[in-house]
Amino acid sequence: MKRLVTTITLVFLFAPVTASAQNEEAIQGAKFALENFLEDWNRSDLDAIQKHLSFPHVTHGQGRLIVAQQEGDFAQDFGVLRRQGWRRSSFDSLLPLQASESKVNFLVDFTRYGADNEIISIGQVFYVVTKQADGWGMHYRSGGPPERSIMEGARDSAIQEATIAIYNFFEAFNSADNNALLDYNHVPQAMLNTRFLHAINNETPPVRMNFDGMRENELWSYSILEDLEVVHAMDNKVIFQLEFERFNSLGNKYSQVPAVWVLTKINEKWGVQYRSLMPAVGSQIMI
Repeated sequence: MKRLVTTITLVFLFAPVTASAQNEEAIQGAKFALENFLEDWNRSDLDAIQKHLSFPHVTHGQGRLIVAQQEGDFAQDFGVLRRQGWRRSSFDSLLPLQASESKVNFLVDFTRYGADNEIISIGQVFYVVTKQADGWGMHYRSGGPPERSIMEGARDSAIQEATIAIYNFFEAFNSADNNALLDYNHVPQAMLNTRFLHAINNETPPVRMNFDGMRENELWSYSILEDLEVVHAMDNKVIFQLEFERFNSLGNKYSQVPAVWVLTKINEKWGVQYRSLMPAVGSQIMI
């Protein structure tokens, strides 16, 4: 088995690199869906909100995934928000990070306001917006405080630990060792590629990989992680934007995939909990 030694290089995306202008039509369609979502959110109209979601829809809370499989499953208690003083929210910036014809990833700054239009909180949220048969809708959301409100030491420690975990993940992956991968995966876990995968145990993809099938179907030999960038970091969750490359048994690169991976810290362990892959350059693959 070919083993790779990789030097860890991180770009801190607190002023993120934006998506290419070549997918501007997709970006505008996805942005319009988010703006419509917010309008109905501020009206507390749960039925209308679900018209702006893609299903299955994932809400990533504190160490857990809430998956709404179909329209009608999405839930939000607006009474709780009102008791906390909330009356409306605004998007202050919508920054597209990665984009394709059918998927756009956004980093969004938002503000929550009270009854007298006073600011009660600010934050950042990461959205994955996808185009399905019925149009654009939000597929995934993960929110948290803005970077500047997180203690620098705690943020840097989280980034360092999550980065080590993601490189260890690739080392175990290149060893085709599903047991070792369990040390860097969390269950449940979700992944959106050309289809949605939701692992509820250690024996289902994307947690468990069919390495024999990859070697047979793709002649896969190993993968390399490239361009690892931090999109958002908290003490127990780090969102990475990255690319990975896949090589065959001749050492030739046959695919390159932009992606977003979300790692969380649960019970003192950092592991992958959500992955969203953009279209591959080359054959369609999965990791």
